[in-house]
Amino acid sequence: MLKRLEVMTSPELDDLVDLVSIDEPIILNPGATDDLGHPLPRIGALDCGVKYNILRNLCSRFEVVWCPPDVALETLNDFAIQALFCSNGPGDPAHPGKATTARHTLAHAVASGLPVMGICLGHQLMGLASGLKTYKMRYGHRGANQPVVDLKTRRVWITSQNHGFAVADPEHGMLAAHPSGATSPEGENLHGYDVEVRYINANDKTVEGLDVLGRPCFTVQFHPEACPGPHDAEPLFNRFREMVDEHLRGDA
Repeated sequence: MLKRLEVMTSPELDDLVDLVSIDEPIILNPGATDDLGHPLPRIGALDCGVKYNILRNLCSRFEVVWCPPDVALETLNDFAIQALFCSNGPGDPAHPGKATTARHTLAHAVASGLPVMGICLGHQLMGLASGLKTYKMRYGHRGANQPVVDLKTRRVWITSQNHGFAVADPEHGMLAAHPSGATSPEGENLHGYDVEVRYINANDKTVEGLDVLGRPCFTVQFHPEACPGPHDAEPLFNRFREMVDEHLRGDA
């Protein structure tokens, strides 16, 4: 065992997103309609290691094109998507592999005005795309009883989480950081819009979600689809649907 440990490398050096994502786009629910028979908006869901319950939640509100994280922008245009979602996934969000490709796709979607939602790794990728840094946490957040404060409404949600990296707070920097100080390199804002912290962890004040100012885009670090788990945050999928509807009406 000691010999094996001596030659082991950190799993974060591997392109873990590549190992857990699909390779070709798939329309999960073609021709999906609402209860009145109206077509549902079509969204692209970037798969960085997506959980099936996320796809189920999306399919109940949208027509979903399930996409690999390195999907070409031309392919998204060919599918005529009307919004973009980025999923959870494993590993370091600053890894130069498919996570970085997904980051640039997210930035392009924000810059072009598409509604965007990100969960967990998708949230971290949006942070990097916005010029913020990500870092390794000392312990991470694990389990189904993580309290999160919505800074706009002051409501506290009980959430399910499972992550070892976080987005650095724009004002307070790396909170609950790993002793190694492992962090992403300095980056740039790829989409050109400011972001603000919308959600924080009630225990350690770490960043739990971002709003992109002037764009119909937001992210959360936790898992609103957790099942079994607390259902406090599930309405965030409805918030995304409302953003998409406003965008399609031209209200955004």
